[in-house]
Amino acid sequence: MPLWGRAVESQKDKPRLLDATADKIIGQVDVDFLQAAANLDEKTKITWIKRSIICDQIVRNFLSHTPDGTVVNIGCGLDMTYSRIDSGNLRWYDLDLPDVIELRKKVLL
Repeated sequence: MPLWGRAVESQKDKPRLLDATADKIIGQVDVDFLQAAANLDEKTKITWIKRSIICDQIVRNFLSHTPDGTVVNIGCGLDMTYSRIDSGNLRWYDLDLPDVIELRKKVLL
């Protein structure tokens, strides 16, 4: 659902967060996101976006002090923070359960 939230936010006229990869992935996952989101309140959706913005800020701050740093994203799900903040020198590792990693391979390669 946070993936769907990032895709929806990215399509707005003045998005608070741009995640071009999220929209691409939404079309490849066999989930009815509109149905799943039907009962979600606006506060929940805003919280997903804010969480992504804060995580991006934390990693960017880390990279400003350690440009060739390493980030380990534990429980990555379909998070695409790396694609938004890669500095060119960043080492990034996404860790999750095997079925999630297989899904990532299918939709991201």
